[in-house]
Amino acid sequence: MLPDASKRERLPAEPPRVQVARQLEGFVPPPRFGTTLLDTYAPTHESQRAAVAHVSSFVDAASHVPTRRWPWQRSGQGAGLYLDGGFGVGKTHLLAAAWHASPLPASKKRYMSFQELVYLLGVLGREGAQTAFEDVRLVCLDEFELDDPGNTLLIAMFLRQAFERDMRVITTSNTDPASQGRGRFAAADFQREIQGIASRFDVVAIDGADYRAGFRDASWSTEWEMREAETRVAGRVIHAPFAELVSTLEKLHPIHYRGLLEGVDLFLLEGVTTIPDQNTALRFVHFVDKMYDLGVPLRASGEVPLAEVFDAFYREGAYAKKHHRCTSRIREMLGEDVGVRGVR
Repeated sequence: MLPDASKRERLPAEPPRVQVARQLEGFVPPPRFGTTLLDTYAPTHESQRAAVAHVSSFVDAASHVPTRRWPWQRSGQGAGLYLDGGFGVGKTHLLAAAWHASPLPASKKRYMSFQELVYLLGVLGREGAQTAFEDVRLVCLDEFELDDPGNTLLIAMFLRQAFERDMRVITTSNTDPASQGRGRFAAADFQREIQGIASRFDVVAIDGADYRAGFRDASWSTEWEMREAETRVAGRVIHAPFAELVSTLEKLHPIHYRGLLEGVDLFLLEGVTTIPDQNTALRFVHFVDKMYDLGVPLRASGEVPLAEVFDAFYREGAYAKKHHRCTSRIREMLGEDVGVRGVR
């Protein structure tokens, strides 16, 4: 017997906002990557095998940085490892595995998205950020992207101070460090900052096919499939028309999208249409990324083919890799069994 659709919850009228103090306590790998290990990474390309060795060596070095130095010992020896590659090659798997592999206590390591770090730096300010990361020895940073001058300056300052304190930073990105910002803002005016950031990272290029290729045939859910999925969950089911979701996302900074999804056992998204502008598209990308990380099961219907969610006007522009990663992740989530939280 199918469930009564009237029992579905709608998105809250006043979306919850996450407090900064709570954020500082919760920077660990999200549920989808909660038990990810280097040993469970399955390389399909020689560069992927090499990346595992690089990550393992980097984590080992980061775990042996002394927390106290004698006067004659040099400081400022922090270092960065930059995992550069297309979507679906396992970069986030390796990043989360690095966090789990490090023997450092949780209080001395952080796992966060680039968006979360930029938000915190803006809220905390220079001195607040120094205090918040004072004892941190390892930062695992997902999806490094310089989108505007503001975050470029914030991140340049943070990394300079972090490396002076011997912090190690491992990050993932779809863009090599020297090309950050191109097509998104006047990156040429910030070359000193961008080159300064790039110079502190060892870049590991990861090639290979999108491992989600097996989900390429996954398409929008039918009403019957959405209702049938509800029979498999006993907890919260959120139902959101696409226009309502877009309106809600506009009211929130992406740092707060997590609050819309915590405690949700199934998310039903109805009537997805082509997103006409880039800013709305990026908000949707951030939301899908958070849903994916949290492992929230998704069923969704659409009025256009999945490949046309992002308008052709901007789809292949400066954020093309973000758009394609988003549709790749949606296909994977639609192809997953409800209740099964995949790991890569």
